[in-house]
Amino acid sequence: MEAVLRPGRYIGGEWNAIHKEWVDGQLKFALCFPDMYEIGMSHLGMRILYGILNREKDVVCERVFAPWKDMEEKIRAGNRGSNDGGGLLSLEGRRRLCEFDIVGFSLQYEMSFVDVLNMLDLGGVRLRSSEREDEDPLVIAGGPCAFNPEPMADFIDAFVIGEAEEAILEIAKLVKSERCKAKGWRQCALKELSKIEGVYVPRTTNHPSTLLGTGEPRTTIRKRIVADLDNAYFPTAPIVPYIQIVHDRIGIEIMRGCPHRCRFCQACKIFHPLRLRSIKRILEIAEQSIKNTGYEEISLLSLSSGDYPHLEELVGKLEERFRRQGVKISLSSLRVREFSDSEAMGIVKKAGLTFAPEVGSDQLRSRLNKDMNNEDIIQKSNHFLNNGWRKVKMYFMMGIPGETYEDLDAIVKLVSQIKSVNMSVSPFIPKPHSEFEGEGMDGLDVLKDKRRYLRAAFDVRGRRRSIKIDFHDPEMSRIEACLSRGDRKIGEVIYRAWQKGARLQAWTECFDYNLWRQCFEESGIDPEPYLRSRGKGELLPWNFVET
Repeated sequence: MEAVLRPGRYIGGEWNAIHKEWVDGQLKFALCFPDMYEIGMSHLGMRILYGILNREKDVVCERVFAPWKDMEEKIRAGNRGSNDGGGLLSLEGRRRLCEFDIVGFSLQYEMSFVDVLNMLDLGGVRLRSSEREDEDPLVIAGGPCAFNPEPMADFIDAFVIGEAEEAILEIAKLVKSERCKAKGWRQCALKELSKIEGVYVPRTTNHPSTLLGTGEPRTTIRKRIVADLDNAYFPTAPIVPYIQIVHDRIGIEIMRGCPHRCRFCQACKIFHPLRLRSIKRILEIAEQSIKNTGYEEISLLSLSSGDYPHLEELVGKLEERFRRQGVKISLSSLRVREFSDSEAMGIVKKAGLTFAPEVGSDQLRSRLNKDMNNEDIIQKSNHFLNNGWRKVKMYFMMGIPGETYEDLDAIVKLVSQIKSVNMSVSPFIPKPHSEFEGEGMDGLDVLKDKRRYLRAAFDVRGRRRSIKIDFHDPEMSRIEACLSRGDRKIGEVIYRAWQKGARLQAWTECFDYNLWRQCFEESGIDPEPYLRSRGKGELLPWNFVET
């Protein structure tokens, strides 16, 4: 039988991985990421929760990632030489999911919903919450997609809405105490979990929300937040993988939340309010992380790093501290106006700049409440390209409410005035909890026509050689929108898609639009109502979640 691709995804044993012996009385927690190892190991939230849980003496926390298709085939074939012949196993203790007390998933992207079901199945866990019994683990989930939990409500026992650093320990303590009780502990645990702030237990509500507003309002679930970021736990000995991952460096969160209020943005609502980590604490984290990993690059992370009020001072002190060790400093999520030409900023690694103009015209951008103008974008981009920066990457959307083809022309005109650009164009999705949550989404034919229009416009201008354009698949975006904006009925579509072999749908080479379309038809569900605009005051599936 052929070997699997990138076996380093499955072997574990990495530097700084935590191995605990399994003994009676401990709570066993499987921390799961429904995507490939390279993606999950790059996610800061996974690193934080892994460290928090393993600090507890009576908790064992182990990692589990989705397998690529070749490994899944070996697991299902029961080949003892592939994955110990025991199904999908944790990296640390080589245990199946069904052996854990809690199985927790990080829901970062709606297209990975089918992989949650696949991992549960491969791990020997019953898929539907209603079918699980006392011997089954509790299945919980959190992350941005949990802010509309209804599409996955049939499969998840409890959702953590908001930031989980504190809530996860409360959940672990409760489940550990309930499992020690007599038969029926699961139902008691679910009832008690529903009393924890920020925890939503779908089976304890009698009125699941529906798309058309026929459900009754429920008790509001208020998101959890970590008030003091400076004193919050942060991992200073992160796991160092054997293989290259997406973000193969030290990542330090310098700020949580965003001071801006872009109307299309979901993240600014779900990560509100703005909280800062002090320079002193960041330097301490950097010092310990370099010592514990040997990495030679530090990335400063936040939704908008340029808004950190002490950024230049921070960069200068990091450079001064690590200059002799050759450690580079990189930034993510910069806004044009906040990127200065100071001496300190000249220290930052000059690999590339990433800006998100979103649209091409200043007029449309102002309607998005996006504080950025074309003059600044052009001037700053060309300046830094002429001064050692290798590339500029720009993110745009098409299908924004009120958009015209003249606005698409404006994208072409803007980008054509910049020396060299890698640009990404994605269809607009009216995400839950954004100010545009009640807007509709462009039809598939319209989105495809706009894509053709932009491609032709760049060809006419003769700029395709110096501009690399990546268009996000409109068909994938439409399915993502249905899963993002769906009610509990969408769970049947997700289940059928998994049954028919949908796996790793976030990956372009794996996505199958025809399969999803067939699943909607067989479920008797029309996707179009999920994509239409909503009337004022209309009950939405996620209305009970308070951001």
